[in-house]
Amino acid sequence: MTYFTILHWIAVSIIAVLFILFLVLTIQNRDEKSSLAAPILTNILAMSILTFFSIYVLDKYTKLAQLDNVIQKKMLVNESFAISGQIRNIGNFQIAQCTLEVKVSNNAIEKTGTDSAIFVPKSALDSLFKRKDDDIGVETTKEFVIAEDLRPGELRNFTVFMRYPSSFSKPYTRYELFCH
Repeated sequence: MTYFTILHWIAVSIIAVLFILFLVLTIQNRDEKSSLAAPILTNILAMSILTFFSIYVLDKYTKLAQLDNVIQKKMLVNESFAISGQIRNIGNFQIAQCTLEVKVSNNAIEKTGTDSAIFVPKSALDSLFKRKDDDIGVETTKEFVIAEDLRPGELRNFTVFMRYPSSFSKPYTRYELFCH
């Protein structure tokens, strides 16, 4: 399975034709006194930027997947948790690889009796006079490949396991899906 779809190849072909056209026009309109280096380097830079952004935009809008039926279970025995669910390709093109990025952080926000969060402003001097009983804002991140070669409309099950530090009093989990 190639990374590019047919739309990627069409975009790269159009940009290559534009590059060659601008290169030929630059060479034909050349003065005897001027150098060709600046216009050619400008052409290369402009077409490279255009290629990068077109591939990025095409990836974002052609390789679409969504997570369904996601369930998170804690395993207190070994201080870990499992995330299981299904991934579905909702786009019209095959997806080479989907990666699930899981972030676990220590959710140390406490609530008062009126359901409002306590806000404590931080200053530059906090690091000098830090007390040891303060909660440390640690975040653990891990990436898992949950699907490869996912055809349009295909649905696959996945399960990932991740440990979190035992020092976390209230672990908060969030995850993000990246497909390309």
